[in-house]
Amino acid sequence: MALPVNWKILLIDDDEDIRDIMSITLKDAGYSVICAPDGHTGIMLATREEPHIIITDIKMPGMNGLEVLEKIKKIKPEIEVIVTTGFGDIKKAVKALQYDASDFISKPIDDAALHMALKRARQRYVDKKQLSDYTTLLERDLRTMEQEVSNQAKLLHREKMVSLGRLAASMVHEINNPLSGILNYIRLMIRISGKGNNLKSELTPDQRQDRFNKFNSYLEIIESETQRCSDLVSGLLKFSRKTNLEQKSIDVTDLIQHSLLLCNHKLELSNIVLKVRCNPDVPRVFGDFNQLEQCIINLIFNAIDAMENGGDLEIKTSFNPEEKLVSISIKDNGKGISKEDLNFIFEPFFTTKNEGYGVGLGLSSAYGIVEKHKGTIVVESSLDFGSEFIIKLPPEKKEF
Repeated sequence: MALPVNWKILLIDDDEDIRDIMSITLKDAGYSVICAPDGHTGIMLATREEPHIIITDIKMPGMNGLEVLEKIKKIKPEIEVIVTTGFGDIKKAVKALQYDASDFISKPIDDAALHMALKRARQRYVDKKQLSDYTTLLERDLRTMEQEVSNQAKLLHREKMVSLGRLAASMVHEINNPLSGILNYIRLMIRISGKGNNLKSELTPDQRQDRFNKFNSYLEIIESETQRCSDLVSGLLKFSRKTNLEQKSIDVTDLIQHSLLLCNHKLELSNIVLKVRCNPDVPRVFGDFNQLEQCIINLIFNAIDAMENGGDLEIKTSFNPEEKLVSISIKDNGKGISKEDLNFIFEPFFTTKNEGYGVGLGLSSAYGIVEKHKGTIVVESSLDFGSEFIIKLPPEKKEF
């Protein structure tokens, strides 16, 4: 069956017979195929020919498949890599997935498994390309239109789209990790079930019980990881919606936890140690959940940007009965803000970040959101010692 686009595949294997057989299979399926007999040649061809997908054997003389994968992801990260492996190399195959391989196929290679792996690799390639194009388009749009924005609603939505682009880029890996785990546990469950062998009848009752316990534990992990993927996607979709101000009663702890659900992977990638202290006795507030979430995510992203080499981030909630105000504190130990800049940080388009890392709308939109909720936002900061942003909101009236 002909493919809708001319997908180019680079096949790297030191066995000439395997290269010939796989090349014929792939060409019959409509792929354009290039072959390389070793890792060094494969790297050279990948740079020159720019294939969409690479299929490489793990065990090869000279440069092995894992080394090929590492080098490819450094010089051409957009290329999807599928590794092929013998049964004894399963640990290396799992390691390849940790290096961001698209998939692995056990030898001898079954045509159905090969085409399924290629289908997943094509989808990953398309998804990442669309995400990259969207982010590029969004950044270009922000640069060309920022001076034309004159109303607060547009400012809020544009900054939200910047946050969404950064979240989406992080989510690609955050969602891929549990999916890869689910795939591996399903394969283990297939082995435990005895598919393809007659060992099941030879097992003792204790051995059968041990297999049953393992099977159930793997099933629980799969359920947990699937639910995590579902929660992440649902949270991202909810965050992306453009809505009018929707006033309702809000649990502050839920607000913090939902914001962190979308930011946790970004915090881990940035080597940030997170400490959360949510006081369960803090009163509920009345306002728009979606906009307050946007405000908190903006402040968390600012804190991450301020800690270029990692650091500590503390988020806590409290209630001052004398002021009758709910406080949300976001504190980092990053590079801090100078006294001169503190006077301007809430002004639209003011930014101390390098080009491409912000357009100066995050704090301005956060200030506007908090002001709409009849609250205040203050900052305490000094150079080289970090910053603390404190949102203060009136509690829901029925609390008193």
